[in-house]
Amino acid sequence: RVPGFIFAQNKGAVTNMTQQTMKKRPDPFDGSANARLRRMGLLTGAGEVDEAAMEAFTHVYAASLFDDLCDAFEDPRELSRALAAFRELAERQEPKSIFLMISLQYDTLRKPLPDPVWWLAGNVPALSRFSLGFAAYLLRLAEDMEKTEKEDGPNEAADHSAP
Repeated sequence: RVPGFIFAQNKGAVTNMTQQTMKKRPDPFDGSANARLRRMGLLTGAGEVDEAAMEAFTHVYAASLFDDLCDAFEDPRELSRALAAFRELAERQEPKSIFLMISLQYDTLRKPLPDPVWWLAGNVPALSRFSLGFAAYLLRLAEDMEKTEKEDGPNEAADHSAP
């Protein structure tokens, strides 16, 4: 026996385990995205984007990335550069490019794109609504932080929360 490994006692179990590991991992482009997004509450039964749920979803993930970026970039200029890219894409109304920028920021932070966000790629209307809302809320958080820092000083505004 090899420590740390468990070997199947019969050949059928080994074959079954091999088949399971060779299965293709589901992805947003295999046709299951709409069902998954419906189960998350982001799409209605008719397949339309649920605006209220999407807004809450967008705020959660934008705020999470915003805090991660603030924690990662000690130099405020680095944070400003990242946010400037979002601002430019938001002004041009480019949701697919914003989604790519979100992915790139997660890569920069050495974090995977969260699965619920990844599944949006399989539904263009949901991806567009999320991406545009994400950029808008991310930029709003940055503006709120800027105001707070000007009013309170950088040490008092370090928690990144709006007043």
